[in-house]
Amino acid sequence: MIKKFSLAALFLLIFLNGCNYQPIYSTKNVKFSISELQSTGDNKINKLLIKKLEIYKNDNLDTTRYNLNIDSEVNKSISTKDKKGNPATFTLKIAFKIEIEDSLGEKKLKVFEESTSYENNDNKFKLKKYEDSIKKNMIENINENIILYLQSLNY
Repeated sequence: MIKKFSLAALFLLIFLNGCNYQPIYSTKNVKFSISELQSTGDNKINKLLIKKLEIYKNDNLDTTRYNLNIDSEVNKSISTKDKKGNPATFTLKIAFKIEIEDSLGEKKLKVFEESTSYENNDNKFKLKKYEDSIKKNMIENINENIILYLQSLNY
C-alpha cells in the first residue's frame, strides 16, 4: 500500500513539474495592481473580500493600477416554509457593486453576484456556521471573478 502511494506521489510530482504547471491566480503573472480599496456595506463580507484582494496591492510601476470602491449587500430570505409556517429553506444572495477607476481616471461599474439555497437546521449554532462557510465560498468565487475581470481589462 505504501509503495503504491509513494509511486503515485512521485508520478504526480514529475507530471506537474514536467508540464510547467502554474496556478491560475498566481500574483506573478498579473498585469494589474490595486492601489486603493474602499468599501461600504456589510463590514464582515467586505473584510473577507478585501483580505483576498490585498495580495494584488503592490507598487509595480509596469502594471495598470486600479482604485476599487466596493459596495456590498447580503440578502437572506426564506424560500419555503413547512406546514407549521417555520422556514424550511433559505436563499442567500451576496452582491458586490465595484467601481473600478484606472490610472487615467476612467471609471467602470461592475456587479458581481452569487446566490444559493440551503436547508434550515434545528440547531441554530450549526446553521450559523454553515451560513458562514457558504458566505466564504461565495466570496471566494466572487473574488476569482473579480480577478479575471480585472485581468481582462488589460487586454
